[in-house]
Amino acid sequence: MYRLVQLVVCCILLISGVAYSQLMPINYDTIGVNHEIILDGGADYYGTSIQNDMLSKFVRGGYITEEIKDNSFNRHGAINRIGAVLGGEIEYRNYTKRLFKSKDWGFNVKVGYNTFAGVIYSKDLFGAVFYGNDRYMGDTMNFSGSRFSVMTFQKVGLGLISAKSKSSVSLNFYNISNRTSAEFRKAEFYQHADGETIDILLQGSFEQTNSKKFNQGIGVGVDIDLKTGVNWLKDRTAVIQLRANNLGVAYMYEKQKVYEFDTTITFTGLTFDDLVGESSIFQDTTFSLLDTLGIRPTERNRTEMLPGFIQIAKIVDHMQDQKWQSFFGIRLYTTLLYSPYVFGGIDYKAAKWLNIGANLSYGGFGKLRGGIYAGARFDKYSIGLSSENVAGWVTKKSSGQSLFIRLSCAF
Repeated sequence: MYRLVQLVVCCILLISGVAYSQLMPINYDTIGVNHEIILDGGADYYGTSIQNDMLSKFVRGGYITEEIKDNSFNRHGAINRIGAVLGGEIEYRNYTKRLFKSKDWGFNVKVGYNTFAGVIYSKDLFGAVFYGNDRYMGDTMNFSGSRFSVMTFQKVGLGLISAKSKSSVSLNFYNISNRTSAEFRKAEFYQHADGETIDILLQGSFEQTNSKKFNQGIGVGVDIDLKTGVNWLKDRTAVIQLRANNLGVAYMYEKQKVYEFDTTITFTGLTFDDLVGESSIFQDTTFSLLDTLGIRPTERNRTEMLPGFIQIAKIVDHMQDQKWQSFFGIRLYTTLLYSPYVFGGIDYKAAKWLNIGANLSYGGFGKLRGGIYAGARFDKYSIGLSSENVAGWVTKKSSGQSLFIRLSCAF
């Protein structure tokens, strides 16, 4: 079981690449340019309960002491989350090639890489994995409600973009290179006080790719970026943005290996450590104990929703001359692994070419976080750097880390 946890954490933390920086406040302007290239990159991983002093051991190695385990265990509630958003995208915009004579619509082309990984798990699951069965003798370990999902995909998109408002919409085609998921609707393990008998109740499923091919599936979806001005305070105008990325579906044409279980069974002469230790059912992909339980895989094609991103927000307007502006909004992913995420902050125009800001946010894979960012604009070039989790860089008591960069070049 410990090896499974290592694998899951490494999948979340170590998947290479950079993430599409949806977390960085996007500054809005209507400065006319002919062409533009935009590159986004970064990564964001965090959770509700596991602290960095423990997460870092899975990344850089090291011994997990009892104190480190206790620090994270004591922060756990009944239901906990941890997850990551990683990937990268480059976009080319052409504002001069008008596709409709009476409209100001040009076109854009984009390519990208994304990984979404998330886990919902119970406190007992964390305790059983990292402490073993000693503290649960004569008690029930309840893993019910735990879920895990990871999907990695690449995309190519072609769309329309307004030269005036810079609103855009694109149609994307996806290659799905990895998908794994698990759901435990019911998962209870009762170990008798003698330590030799275990009662098991399992209801749920586990799915994984059954091939090492890079091309596991195909998908289709859309990106939408709509901006509109609204009246705001003393005759001012605010810019409201509706933004959605990767809203679509994927078809796994490489068959998925699917385990479905709905069983109650009692084992005698088997300890819980036998179940989750070095020789556990999770030791390799053979799932030998599941075979013993009569749980054998089937191979199926799957149609799944992509982990799409949706955000509605008031954004920073570079065309206004005031020094201070607010930004705030809400974002979602099309999965129950990610809770609604609310954020708000202040942007300060420190110079004509420099904006800095700070924000607070709550939700997603974690709880309350604080972030900072800075953006510089030099004629045709701009660069932005941000983190949604400043504490993650300065204290091991925090959970996760976040860093994003955005580069653009107009010509």
